[in-house]
Amino acid sequence: MPSYPSKRTEPPPERKRQWMRILTDRDRIRVEFTVRGRRVTAINVIQYEAAIEGRWIGVVRYDMAHGYLHRDIMHPDGTQEKTSIRYRMLAEAMTEALNYIEAHW
Repeated sequence: MPSYPSKRTEPPPERKRQWMRILTDRDRIRVEFTVRGRRVTAINVIQYEAAIEGRWIGVVRYDMAHGYLHRDIMHPDGTQEKTSIRYRMLAEAMTEALNYIEAHW
């Protein structure tokens, strides 16, 4: 019986995806994440931004900086409120982050 070499496939490369959701002329949500194939592997940023005095200012941000998923609420005085976010799958966490921003901001 002939012997066939095992078929090893390389995992798909990681790719960054980004898009922006315009809410109004003064409000938007900026999204950047990383996927491997169809699986979300990192949330680079999900951020609600508001146009204030002609500049886009981040107000609420979800990201994985510091090694874990968290939400930062940026206050006008420059302080930030950081909350760790628990999740099972990053795709679900993305959906929950977008829903939170749209419901509360």
